[in-house]
Amino acid sequence: MIRTLALGLVAVASFSSVAVAAPQSADAVHATEASAQVDPRDGGAQIELANAYVRAGRTGDAATAYRRALTLDNVMLETRTGDSIWSHQVARHMLAGAPVLAAR
Repeated sequence: MIRTLALGLVAVASFSSVAVAAPQSADAVHATEASAQVDPRDGGAQIELANAYVRAGRTGDAATAYRRALTLDNVMLETRTGDSIWSHQVARHMLAGAPVLAAR
């Protein structure tokens, strides 16, 4: 099953001004948290949650969600540009490319 990544731009970019430039509102984070709770074993939902945390400046929570995604099934995700990417690949990329996340 392929899921469309709501925050695809953040997922495929390294932790950069793109991720920081568009802050996530608290309401949007809460909605993403609720969505992730529907199926807590869904790696794609954890990636979306981690991306929401990054955009909200909650790097500790983002690192936790990316690490959690690595413990779940590796699912195929689709970015907004139509590219396909594995959830584990996104999580590893974000953790490795963001010193702020890797240190958490």
